[in-house]
Amino acid sequence: MNVIRTNNLGKTYKGGAEALKGLDLEVRAGEVYGFIGPNGAGKSTTIQLLLNFIQPDQGTAFLFGEPVSGTGHRSRIGYLPESVNLHTYYTGKRLLEFYAGLAGVASRDRAERAEEMLDLVSLKDAADRKISKYSKGMVQRLGLAQALMNDPELLILDEPTSNLDPVGRRDFRDIVLKLKEQGKTVFISSHILSEVGSVCDRVAILHQGVLRRLEDLRSWDEVSTRALEDLFFNVVGSG
Repeated sequence: MNVIRTNNLGKTYKGGAEALKGLDLEVRAGEVYGFIGPNGAGKSTTIQLLLNFIQPDQGTAFLFGEPVSGTGHRSRIGYLPESVNLHTYYTGKRLLEFYAGLAGVASRDRAERAEEMLDLVSLKDAADRKISKYSKGMVQRLGLAQALMNDPELLILDEPTSNLDPVGRRDFRDIVLKLKEQGKTVFISSHILSEVGSVCDRVAILHQGVLRRLEDLRSWDEVSTRALEDLFFNVVGSG
C-alpha cells in the first residue's frame, strides 16, 4: 500500500518560479523515506502540497489513498515543520497536554501521554519549565514530541535535526528506528546525508524541482556518508 502518492505534481509561484515539475512519488507503508536535495530544490513545497497548505498548478496528490484535500486521513498524520513555532508562555508539559486534546486524546490520559512524549525526546527534566527558556534544540525536540502526540501512522518531518546537537541527532535516529519497528511510515526531508543514510530505506534526490534519482539503500552492501555524498553530488552535478 502507498501511504503517499503523487502524479505529475507541479507548482509555480507568482513571478514564474517553477518550484516543482511533474513529481511522481510513491512512499510505501512502513518504510522510512528520505527526501533530499539542495536548498531551493522543492522539498518544502512538496510537503506543503502534501499537507494541502498550498494547491498545485498541475497533478494530484494522495495520502492513504485519499486526495490531500480530504479530511479523513488527517488524524493519521504527524507533522514537524522546518521552523518550529510554539506558544512560549506554556511549559513543555502543559503545551503537550494542550496538543493531546487537539489530537483527540481523552482528558484523563493527556498528562500521561505528555509525560511519555517528554521522556521519549529527553525533555522530562524540563517538563515544568516555560518554553521561552528552552534552547533551539529543546524546542526542536518538543516539536517532535507534539508531532507524535496522536500516535500517527505517517510522520512527515521537514529538516527535523537542523537545531539538534550530536546527542539530539543520535536520539532522533533512535526514535525513527523505533517508529519503523512499530510499522510507522516516516517521510524525512533533509539535506544532512549522514542522518538520512542511517535510518532510511529509500532515498529520493530532488534538484531544481525535478526528481532526479530514487535509490533503495537496502540493496547497498554498505551505506556510508561518503557513498551518499558521491551519489548526491553526481546527481546534483548532472542537473
